[in-house]
Amino acid sequence: MDKVIRIFTDGSAIGNPGPGGWGTVFAQGKTRWEMSGANPWTTISEMELVAAVQALRILPVRSRIELYSDSEYLIYGMRAFVFRWQRHGWRNRRGAQLQNRDLWAELVGLNARLSIRWMWIKGHNGHRDQTRADMLAYEAARSLWVQRKAAA
Repeated sequence: MDKVIRIFTDGSAIGNPGPGGWGTVFAQGKTRWEMSGANPWTTISEMELVAAVQALRILPVRSRIELYSDSEYLIYGMRAFVFRWQRHGWRNRRGAQLQNRDLWAELVGLNARLSIRWMWIKGHNGHRDQTRADMLAYEAARSLWVQRKAAA
């Protein structure tokens, strides 16, 4: 059996900011499983990070992971920028406080305990698992949006 766990993540927000959702599809060999969740007031960027955090939190230490996301914010943040942000007191290049610092810090910790390859994948490209993660994220956000409309 394939020991690498492939994780496909996506985030969504209706209104940005607005009701948001995240979706994750796990694939290991022929086995697949899913997770999703929602937040009543958030941004797409935050949901992209939450999707990765939620997926990685449940995996055993030293798991071999390939995490795929269409979020350049997430992938290139973890590949290139997060350690510089950390060295500079969680500030960006302009010296402003980094948004979503708590999530970035948690991703650094998860990255240290797991073996993760951060892989960018083009969004809306027809890839089955990425499309499903996108659908899960949108459905989670939409469910909150519908509830809000019904309550209004």
